[in-house]
Parts: sequence; structure tokens; C-alpha cells
Amino acid sequence: MKEQELLFLGLLEDGPKHGYQLKKLMREISDTFGVLKTDSIYYPLRKMLKDKLVTQAKTREGRRPQRLTYKITPKGREEFRKLVLSNLLKVQRPYFSVDLSLYFLNHIPKDLRQHYLKIRLKLLERLSKGLRQFKAGLTENKTSHLIDIVDHNQQLLDAEIKFIERLSSI
Repeated sequence: MKEQELLFLGLLEDGPKHGYQLKKLMREISDTFGVLKTDSIYYPLRKMLKDKLVTQAKTREGRRPQRLTYKITPKGREEFRKLVLSNLLKVQRPYFSVDLSLYFLNHIPKDLRQHYLKIRLKLLERLSKGLRQFKAGLTENKTSHLIDIVDHNQQLLDAEIKFIERLSSI
């Protein structure tokens, strides 16, 4: 739940948002960086309302239907900063779901294993190309932090590509 709070509060740091805006931004972030996904945004928002981290107001724009807009509170802003700083110090071993399959790879016939490793390699290279294209579309002055995150993801991806290349040559 703390990562959800960090995500919601961080999005609200940029200004008040209604539920659909939050859901759309969360989807963009998840699609870009593969971070936490949430089925419902309203359960975490209700909890943050209860904890007085956010407020809720009914708003209306023009002839559009009335919507609930969420805004971070001073208490929420303080909690957000604590969560960001705490998360920076949270160190854990990287987890790749493929490692479990690799553990049992010796049970798969060599030709089939090689075939699937080559397919994985092509998928990783396609992902790497997409990440480079995404980075090329970012403008340096407005998104330098995004460029750094993309670089970090690219380095991890490059390491996995080298690892799979080595495995597929065995």
C-alpha cells in the first residue's frame, strides 16, 4: 500500500486531479516503467481520505458531469516526502520472473531451450529498441529525471540481453 500511496501522492503533488486523470497517469507510468498496477484507484483514495492525506471536492467543468477531484493535504505532502526518502533507501535484490524458468532450464531439451532463448533475445532487443525510441522522444529540459530512469532501465535491459546471449551460446 505504501507504494500506491507514493504514486498517488506524487501525482497529486503536481496539482489536483479527478479519478480518471489519476487512472490515466498511472497507466502511462505503468506502461513506461512497469511499476505497480492497481485494479481500483478508489480504494486507496478512500484510505488516504480517511488518513487525511488527500481531500476530495466536487467539481464541474462547463456542461460536463460533476466529478470528484482529489488534492494533496499538508499532511499528505509530508507523508509523500517521507515515502520518497524511505523508498530511496530500500535496497533489495532485483527480481526477474525469468530466473525461475532458468533454474529449471536443464530439464528442457537443448534444441528447444536454444529456440526459446533466441525468441526471448529478440523480444528483449525489440523492447530495448522501443525504450531507445521512447527516450529519443523526451525533451531534455522538462524530463531529465525520466531520461535518467529510462537510462537505468536500458542498462538493466542491456545486462539481461548479454546474459541471455551468453546462455544461448552454451
